[in-house]
Amino acid sequence: MAEELRYWAFLSYSHADERWASWLHRQLEAYRVPAKLVGRSSSSGPIPAHLRPVFRDREELSVANDLGDRLRAALRGASYLVVICSRSSAKSRWVEEEIRQFKRYHGEDRVLAVIVDGEPYASARPETAADECFPRALRYRLSPDGEVGNVRAEPIAADLRRMGDGKRLALLKLVSRILDLNLDELVQRDAHRHQQQLTIVAATATILSGIFASLAVAALRARDDAIVERAEAISQRTQAEGLVEFMIGDLRKKLAPSGHLEALDAVGERALVYYRAQATHGLDASALGRRARVLHMLGDIQMHRGHLSAAQAQFEQAARTTGELLRREPLAPERIFNHAQSVYWVGYLGYRRGEDDIARQEFESYLRLAEHLNRIDARKEDWQAEVDYASSSLGTVLLDTGQVPQAAAAFRRALDYSARLARGAPEDRDRQVDLAQSYAWLADAEFLSGRLDSALDLRTQEAAIYERLLAATPSDLEASAALAFNSYSRGRMLLAIDRIDPATASLRVAQNKAEWLVRDAPDDVGHKRSLVNIDLVLGQALLDAGERQPARQVAERAGVLVASVVRADPTLGDWGIEQGGAVQVLKGRIDAQAAETPQACAAALASLVADAQRLRTLSDTRPTRLTLARVAAEAAMLAGDHFDLTGDVRSARLWWGAGLEILERSEIPRLPDYDRGRKLLRQLNLRRQDSKVAVRGGTAIVTYRW
Repeated sequence: MAEELRYWAFLSYSHADERWASWLHRQLEAYRVPAKLVGRSSSSGPIPAHLRPVFRDREELSVANDLGDRLRAALRGASYLVVICSRSSAKSRWVEEEIRQFKRYHGEDRVLAVIVDGEPYASARPETAADECFPRALRYRLSPDGEVGNVRAEPIAADLRRMGDGKRLALLKLVSRILDLNLDELVQRDAHRHQQQLTIVAATATILSGIFASLAVAALRARDDAIVERAEAISQRTQAEGLVEFMIGDLRKKLAPSGHLEALDAVGERALVYYRAQATHGLDASALGRRARVLHMLGDIQMHRGHLSAAQAQFEQAARTTGELLRREPLAPERIFNHAQSVYWVGYLGYRRGEDDIARQEFESYLRLAEHLNRIDARKEDWQAEVDYASSSLGTVLLDTGQVPQAAAAFRRALDYSARLARGAPEDRDRQVDLAQSYAWLADAEFLSGRLDSALDLRTQEAAIYERLLAATPSDLEASAALAFNSYSRGRMLLAIDRIDPATASLRVAQNKAEWLVRDAPDDVGHKRSLVNIDLVLGQALLDAGERQPARQVAERAGVLVASVVRADPTLGDWGIEQGGAVQVLKGRIDAQAAETPQACAAALASLVADAQRLRTLSDTRPTRLTLARVAAEAAMLAGDHFDLTGDVRSARLWWGAGLEILERSEIPRLPDYDRGRKLLRQLNLRRQDSKVAVRGGTAIVTYRW
C-alpha cells in the first residue's frame, strides 16, 4: 500500500446494513494471507500478511449536511472503496456521496461492490426498479466535471448471498482484487491451508491405528503367556479403551465434517482386531458397549460408501450386543443409550433402502428409549438431544408416507429441543447443525401442509446457520452438503409454484455445490444420490423454461449417477428403479416436446411403457411412499399418452386409470394444489374425461407442441 494511503479499504454502507458491514469489516481485517503469497510484489507493493486497517464509519450521518473532513480524509487515504449494495444503500444519499467523492480522488477502477440483497441495474425496468441495489454513482461513470454521468459503469462485484458467490468466495474475490492477486490462485492457497489443518488431525488417526495394532499383538501374546503380569495387562487395556473413546468421540467429530472417513475406517478396523484378541479373556460391559459404538461408526462409513449390506452386518452385530447388555441392566443409562444408537442405525438403514415399515418400527423404539433416558435425568443435555434426534427420525418416515400432520408434530417437538440446546451452546458446531436440520425437516412438512411462506422462511434460517459454519471452517463438507440440499429444496418449492427463473437459479447453485462435493469425495454415495435429486428437478425447471438441450444433459448425467450408485451396492435396486424411472420420464417428456408430429411423439414415449410397468409393480409394494407414487403415476400417464397417440384408446385408459389408482391410494389427494402429485391427478382426470387431450396438448406437467 502506498505511503499516503492509510487504509486498505473504506467500507461504504447504509446503516440499515450495519450487520453486514460489521461482519465484512471483521472478516477483512482477520483474514490471514496464505504464507506463500506474503511478500510477493504487486501493484500496491509487497503483499502483506493481513489487510489491516480497513475503515468503517460507525457514526450515523442522517442529520449532517456534509461528509465532513474526517470522512473525506479517510476516502482520500483508502486504497479501495467497498460498497455494500442493497435496496437500502441504493437509496442512501451518503453512500452515493461517498462513491462520488472516492471516484473523484481515485478514479473508477478501485470501487468494489458487495451485494447483500436486491439486484444490480434493476432500475432499468420500471417493474423491477424497487429491487435496485446499486447506487446511481456506482451504476454510472463520472463525467469530466466530477458529477455522475450517463455512461454505464461495470464495477467488480462479489455476491455474499448463498445463491451468488457465498460468503467465503465473495470474501476471497475482494481480497484478490485489493491485493492484485489471481483469484484462482488465492482460492487454491486458501483451500490448501485448511487442508493442512485437517491433515494434522488425520495423522492422529494414523498414529492411533499403529497403536491399536501394537496393542492387539500384545494382547494375542498375553493370551498364552502366563508370565505377563496382570497389572501390565490392565494397563494395556486401560490405554486401549481410552484410545477407543477418543476415536469414537473427539476424533470422529474432527474428521467426519471434512469427509476424511478413510482414516477413521482404518483405525476402527484396528480397534476391532484388538477386541477380537481380547475375546478369550472376555470383555466387560463397558468394553462391549464401546465395541458396539465402533461398529456403529464403521457401519456409518459403509453407508456413506453405498455398501448397505456391509453396514447391515455391522449394525446387527452391534444391536445384538447392546440388546443383551440392556437385558442384563435395563435401568442403566449407558446401556439404554448404547442400545438406542443400535436401534437408530438399523432404522436408518431401512429408511435408506425405502423399507418404511421397518424404519418406522425402529424409530418408534428409538424414541421410547430416548424418552426413557430423559425421564432418568431430564437435565442432561445429551439425553435431550436424543429426543430431538429420535423425533426427527420418526418424522422423516411419517413425511415420506404422507402423514404430514403427524410428521409436522414430530418435527416441532424436535425443533423445541434443538433450539433450546443451540441457544445454550452457540459455539458448539454440532448443536447448531442439529438446529439447522430441525428447521429443514419442519420446512418440508410446512411445504406439504400448504404453508409455503413458512417453509421458505425456515429454509432461510437453516441456510444462515450453515453459512456461519462455513465462514468459520470452509472445509466443513457436511455443512457444504447441507447447504447444497437447502438450495435444492428452495428451488423445488419455487418450481412448484411456477417461479421458474428463481427456481432454476437456486437449483444451479445446488448443482454446483453438489458437483464439487462428488469430486471431493467420490466414494461418498450420499453426495451422488443428492446430485441425482438435484439434476432431476433442475431438468424439470429447464424443460419448463423451454431449454430442452440443457435439460437433456442433466437428465443424461442423472442416469449415469443412478447406474453408478446401484453398481456400488446392488441392494439399492429398488431405489434404482424409482430414480432410473424418474430419469426416463424426464427424457420422455423432453423428446415428446421436441417431436414435430403426434407419430413422433408416440415414438418418443414408447420406451416408457416398460418403465411404467416396473414402477407400478414397485409402487404396489410401497403404496404410501409419496416420491414413488409421483414418478410411477407420471410414467403411467405418459404410457397412456403413447397408446392414445397410436389410436389404442383402451390401453390408454387402462394406463391412465393405473396412474389414478397409484395416486389415490397414497396421501397425495390431501396435499396442496401446488404439489406435483396433485397436478398429475388433475391431468389424469382430464385424460379420463377426454382421451384426445394429449394430442391437443396438456398443461402444467406435459406440454406438446401441436
